[in-house]
This record gives sequence, structure tokens and C-alpha cells, in this order.
Amino acid sequence: MFCGMEWNQDLSKDELMEWGEVMLQHSFDQEEWLEARVALVNLLILDQKVAKESAIRSYISCCAEAVGATHPLPSLKESVIELYQQYGMDESEKN
Repeated sequence: MFCGMEWNQDLSKDELMEWGEVMLQHSFDQEEWLEARVALVNLLILDQKVAKESAIRSYISCCAEAVGATHPLPSLKESVIELYQQYGMDESEKN
């Protein structure tokens, strides 16, 4: 499922499976999920914060659900960035 994509090497097989299951529930393709994940991780780094992979996955999934009924479908990455800039991420902590 993740052929040709640059998913973080430190993700376990179980985490990759979790990502796969979440992706199947929404109308965004794999590349959009990867871009959204990279953007969120980079925002956390800029704020000197960290979050568990499950929290990152949940955050992006909630964002995908929130905008999934919008037509045309907005960019998942941009939606994640907007949500983070407005509300931050409760499940993150100082690095």
C-alpha cells in the first residue's frame, strides 16, 4: 500500500497498517495524507513540540472528516495547517 511513498522510516508495521485503515475511510489519496502528515510534523517542530504517531493520525483524520463533505474537496494539507494555526494540537507536548 505504501509503495513509492516516503513514509517515515521509524513507523512500525502496525503504525503503517493503522495509517492504511484511516486513509481508506476518507476521500483523500495517499500522497495527500503524506503531505498533511509532513506539514503537521513540521508545524510541531517549529513550535518545539512532539506528538505520538497515533495522535498525529487522529488529528489528520479528524481534519479529513471535517472537510470531507466539502465540494470541491479542499487540500488536506492546507486544512491541517489552518486547523493547527487556529487551534494548535492538544495532544502535543513540549519537546
